[in-house]
Amino acid sequence: MSAVVFTLDLEDHRPDDSAELRFPAVTDALLDDLEKAGVIGTVFVVGEVVRDQPDLVARVAARGHELGLHGATHTPLPDVGPDTFRTATAEAMDRLAQVIQAPVAGFRAPIFSLVPDSAWAPEILTDLGFTYSSSVLPARNPLYGWPGAPTEPFRWPSGLVEIPSPIFGVGPANVPLLGGVYLRVAPMPLIRWAAKKAPDHAWLYSHPYDFDPGEERWLLPEVGRLGSRVMWWGRKGMKDRVVSIVKDTDRRMIDLVSALGDDLPVFEMAAT
Repeated sequence: MSAVVFTLDLEDHRPDDSAELRFPAVTDALLDDLEKAGVIGTVFVVGEVVRDQPDLVARVAARGHELGLHGATHTPLPDVGPDTFRTATAEAMDRLAQVIQAPVAGFRAPIFSLVPDSAWAPEILTDLGFTYSSSVLPARNPLYGWPGAPTEPFRWPSGLVEIPSPIFGVGPANVPLLGGVYLRVAPMPLIRWAAKKAPDHAWLYSHPYDFDPGEERWLLPEVGRLGSRVMWWGRKGMKDRVVSIVKDTDRRMIDLVSALGDDLPVFEMAAT
């Protein structure tokens, strides 16, 4: 099985502040279990979490995980716009660096929302000092995806390295089996197949809520009633699935970038 990198998108998934605050305790418990399994990876943190839960973020860093930024807020990039993105991302990046007392190299766009409508983002990220991004889902998706984008690591014209989400399938039927809802609900033999087939630069992604079967159910407007029900499926078995894939893996996203070297193809959007 390939050494798939563990990544966590650390975000406050609650519908509003009146809901129970569960994700800090869920995250601590998850990282306890990952430590027992010999796992170190990369955690992408939303800037609002850095502001509101700095002690949690510091605890994550103290365990040896790499910390990256998951947006200043959990807002899709096309809805943010370049000017606000530049200012808010710079502030969030600086706050995160101060909390963890280390530079911040990596960025992951909320909901993989680095798409043609937000292709202005890599240049800004390069200007701000980021080394790499893992923000592109190179397939069709009900929310955000970029079919036709490279499926292998590449550089943006600005020099920023992009490590796209690994996808698995045939033709147009490609999905990120090693992440989120796909990782929770797909048949385990299919997950094992994907993990064995995964390239050396593969990573899986998850969120605290993926490991929280006790969270009270609520409606997510962006995915509707059926999609909201799916958001709770498979949570009880998620931790075992993840550990079975990443056990004894101590690679981080920045380690993948270092191993790739400098000779990466440059992806330029076709003129429209």
